[in-house]
Amino acid sequence: MPVTRYRSVEEMPRRGREADDVGNLRVVAQMLALCRNLARTVPRRAGVEPFRSLHDANASQNDPYRR
Repeated sequence: MPVTRYRSVEEMPRRGREADDVGNLRVVAQMLALCRNLARTVPRRAGVEPFRSLHDANASQNDPYRR
């Protein structure tokens, strides 16, 4: 990525949004919603799961919702 040097602040390009822009809150809310959706986990029970047989235990290992 190339480095661009500026002799003064006036030569620098303007920012995309101002700090006091009302739309900033909407953008933050959208980013938080995206983070919540990406970090969503499948709920699971706490503790040890009892199995009646070794076959049942091995079958649960292949369950995509059990992690």
